[in-house]
Amino acid sequence: MRYLFGVVLPALLQVLVVFIIIETNTGNGSWLGLLAYLIGLFAIPLTAIINALYIWKSPTEYFLSITGKCFAIALIAPVMCVFMLFL
Repeated sequence: MRYLFGVVLPALLQVLVVFIIIETNTGNGSWLGLLAYLIGLFAIPLTAIINALYIWKSPTEYFLSITGKCFAIALIAPVMCVFMLFL
């Protein structure tokens, strides 16, 4: 259950945000979709690995504490992608 809420759901959140940014920026001559794709290509698996290792290394920590930290780590890539919308 910890891995579901700490690894899978944050990864799905990242995939959803990156997918929305890619789909909204196709065909208008913007490079933002490609940049969001490249960020997602590296950030999503890396974040999932980091979150899984964090959960594995801290088996006695509380569930809400772990999921909060995992979601905080997982929000880095979507925030970067959304920030690029305003450049």
